Parts: sequence; structure tokens; C-alpha cells
Amino acid sequence: MIKFIYFDFGAVLVNYDNVFTKVCNDFNLDKTEFRKFYNNFVDNMDIGKDGVFGFWKKCVENFNLKDAFDYDLAKSWVTDYKIIKPIYEMIGFLEGKIKMGIISNIHADIWWAAVDANWVPKIKYEEIILSSDVRVVKPDKEIYEIAQLKSGVNPDEVLFIDDKEENLVIPKEMGWKTVLFDQTKAEDGVLKIMELVK
Repeated sequence: MIKFIYFDFGAVLVNYDNVFTKVCNDFNLDKTEFRKFYNNFVDNMDIGKDGVFGFWKKCVENFNLKDAFDYDLAKSWVTDYKIIKPIYEMIGFLEGKIKMGIISNIHADIWWAAVDANWVPKIKYEEIILSSDVRVVKPDKEIYEIAQLKSGVNPDEVLFIDDKEENLVIPKEMGWKTVLFDQTKAEDGVLKIMELVK
């Protein structure tokens, strides 16, 4: 019996395919070039070695941006998200019936900007495990061990939903139930989840 569901964030709760559209429009930047630049720093951001503001400072210097230091990149960043409605609605339905939490490779500033902008279902999450806070990223076993400990339930009572197969290998080995989620087939994913929790 499933007693605790952990969700990934990107491509599970929100579609982020168009991320950086707003910042690139605001500063007339080429999005492909911006993404390439971001890819140089994302790993350090995900493990909390650098923050969103630190990354933005590098952007200002690299792209020679004028009057840009006060720009709120985190706020801009999440404006390009889209809610994945079926899973959003499912989480609302399950609230109070089962414990739920988050395991995400993300910088905390982005997560909390998403929360503030209502991109995250407004429920009580039992645990929010962000890679930048715990300084370890999926699929490293340590992040799942942290999640297991915090869940307070047995491994076979945990369900984890992620959009990447490689992030599900270790949870399966630990005894968790898993669902590989495809945001383009969100309703099918929701059906699989509900089958496991009913």
C-alpha cells in the first residue's frame, strides 16, 4: 500500500520547454546562446554551489547587459512554465488522503519563485527535497536515502514519479514503486499513479 508519493517538479508538475523565453525577449538575447551559457553553470546551481543571482551576474557580464543587475531572473524564469493540468488536478484530489513530497534537481530560488507564482499545487507537502539544499542531485543514491528517511514509511510504501528513466533505477533497487511520467501523455501517467494508490 502506497503511503507516500514523491514527485519530481520539471516535466512532471510543470512543462518548462519554453524556459528563458521572457528573459531573452526582455534583453533581446538569442535563446540558443543563452541556453548554451546556462548549461555551463546548471550543475553548480543544482548542487547549491552557485545561486540564481550569481548566475545572472555572469549573464550580465557575458552578454554585456545594460541596467540589468536588478532584474529578477528567478521570477522571469518561472513565467515561462506551463502547468501540467492532469497531474495538478490529481494532486488536489489526493490531498489529505496520502502524504506527498517533492524530490527535484533544482535551485531553491527557482522552486520558491514557482511556489510564489502559483505554478506548484498549493497543498501541504510533507517533505520538499531540493538538490541545492541537500547538495546532491538525482540519480545519486544519497538523495533518495534522504527522502526515504524523511518519508517515515517503508520503502515499498513509497511511490516516486519522474520523467527520466535514469532517476528511477536506484529507487526501484531500494524497493520503491515508480512511474516514468511523460508530460505529453499526462492523463495516461495519472491513470498509472491512481492505479498504484487506490
